[in-house]
Amino acid sequence: MQGRPLAFGIFAAFCVIVSTTDAGGVTDVPPPDIPAPTPQIESRVRSIATGKGFLFFPSTPPFKSFRIGVGVSYDSIDPQVVYGYNVRVPQITVDARYGLGKGWSMKGHLNTVWVANELLLGGSYGYRAEPFSIEASIDAGLYLGQLGSFKFDANMLSPEYKPELALGYEFGDVALSLRASLIFMGPVRARVGDVWGGLDNAKVFAGHSEMLLVENALRSGAVWYFGLGVLTTRAYYQVWLLFPDSPALYTYARAVAGYEF
Repeated sequence: MQGRPLAFGIFAAFCVIVSTTDAGGVTDVPPPDIPAPTPQIESRVRSIATGKGFLFFPSTPPFKSFRIGVGVSYDSIDPQVVYGYNVRVPQITVDARYGLGKGWSMKGHLNTVWVANELLLGGSYGYRAEPFSIEASIDAGLYLGQLGSFKFDANMLSPEYKPELALGYEFGDVALSLRASLIFMGPVRARVGDVWGGLDNAKVFAGHSEMLLVENALRSGAVWYFGLGVLTTRAYYQVWLLFPDSPALYTYARAVAGYEF
């Protein structure tokens, strides 16, 4: 009878030790049927749009981010419209974006060819709601037409203003954007030899353009792009030398391609 209390005490101590060990095991070892979380990989389009930014796709780059790109632009004009003028020379284009933060950016554009040049600077604001995005921008600059060969000595000079709206959609590593812009010019000044004057039929509204652009994001962070669109502009905007006084609007196709560094 004297050994029963001792036996009960040993049994109670054993139960306490076992329960404590089991409780500690429950807190230290995760259930085997719960899988570990899979790390999420950020898409290239999102990484670039919120990093250095695209040149055309709506983007929200941080302050001091910078991107520049070089490309070509080709306009297809019906020879009958320009009286058989068959010279087709692609324009060289340079575009740049500088991030200001909070959706704002500064943008610049230059296109140049033998007889016509445009230089535009401006600002834009972008907003992203993946997979869609939107960006509004306004640019101002200078249109310069010049010809000093083939017995010609002429210039056309005009301020230029271009408000623009872009809608973007992203899927995978591709950024698709539709850009619509209005073109305003004036006052237009022209020179032939030593004589300067205005264009009699010049209009402030010089036309509009609609472009569909595809930007392909690379692993390195660079981008290559191509696009196709339609422009409807005053004749003197496209071929000022042939139609310096024509207020008519002409529609023609434009193709672009390039590389963003």
